[in-house]
Amino acid sequence: GVCTMREFLDAVQYGDYDYDFIYQIPTEEDDAANAYRVYRLEGYLFPDTYDFYVGEGSSSAIGRFLRNSQKKYAELIDDCNSTGYTLDDIITLASIIQEEVGYVSEMGKVSSVLHNRLASDEYPKLQCDATVFYLENSVKPYVSEERYTELAELYSTYKCEGIPEGPITNPGLEAISAALNPENTPYYFFISDSENVYH
Repeated sequence: GVCTMREFLDAVQYGDYDYDFIYQIPTEEDDAANAYRVYRLEGYLFPDTYDFYVGEGSSSAIGRFLRNSQKKYAELIDDCNSTGYTLDDIITLASIIQEEVGYVSEMGKVSSVLHNRLASDEYPKLQCDATVFYLENSVKPYVSEERYTELAELYSTYKCEGIPEGPITNPGLEAISAALNPENTPYYFFISDSENVYH
């Protein structure tokens, strides 16, 4: 009863919001490929506990997310710029880490693998299964086959080089911190075993 799904998705894609971090999200004017971003605010609706009210509408509901996101991200923009990555890059990496890693204690190591690959000529693709699962489960059922093919080229880290087009989930602070502060390792690969131990 808060709003319909269509109203919510339209507000995500087309709503006009005035928060500092919103201006860090690439627009079609900045990057023509952004026309292919699945959801404009994907990654930026901070995961937390919220109260919503029947009939409050989509813009109000999204505003509730974004006000909280503004508080969480306020200090991150400068931190990101000092790494050579944009906020959007870090949120995108954090979203992959969030989906790839079952334990906070492993996030720094997985982040190191991604950063090592980004700095490597030998491994130009991140090759993370989470991006494929995102496409299969959260994109493919809702778009045409033609659009899916376009999006797969931009989001599948087995197809695109470097950081994909945008986030694949809304990451928490632990994943964002790991994306900003990877552990120092020589690793280019990771795998988890049947006991969820990471190697």
